[in-house]
Amino acid sequence: MVVATVGRILLLAWDVSALQEEPWRRLLQELSYARREEEYMYSRRRLGISAESVWLVPKPSGGGVAVVYLEALDPERALGELAASEAPFDSWYSGAMRKLFSFDLAGLPRAGSSELLFTWRDDRGPGGSDAPKSSCPDTPAR
Repeated sequence: MVVATVGRILLLAWDVSALQEEPWRRLLQELSYARREEEYMYSRRRLGISAESVWLVPKPSGGGVAVVYLEALDPERALGELAASEAPFDSWYSGAMRKLFSFDLAGLPRAGSSELLFTWRDDRGPGGSDAPKSSCPDTPAR
C-alpha cells in the first residue's frame, strides 16, 4: 500500500490480485445500491470528504493496481476517523476492505507530506487564450 498526501488530496495505491478483482468490483457496486449509497454519502460528508474516485489500472497478468483519489479539508484526519469509526456503515466498509485485501485502514502508514514533482493545469477554460501552465517545484516558472 502506498499513501501520499498533497494538501487536500490523498492518494492510495495497492496491488489487486486477479482473484481479488471481481470481489472488489462487487464491493464497489454495492456502494451504488440505494441503501448503501445513502450510507456512503452520509459517511463521507460526516468525515469531510468532498470527492472520491477509484480506478483499477489493469496488469497483463490479471488484476491490477487500485488507485483511490480522496479530497477533503484534512484527508489524513478523515482516513483516521474512518478507521476508528464505529458507525455501522464505516465498520462494514472497513471490515470488507480488511477481509478482501488484508489491510486495516487504522494501520495504514501515514504519508506526512509528499513531494509534488510535476503538475499541469489548463487555466484557459473553453475558448480562453491564456497559456497553459506547468510547474516543477525546483524549476522557475516562465
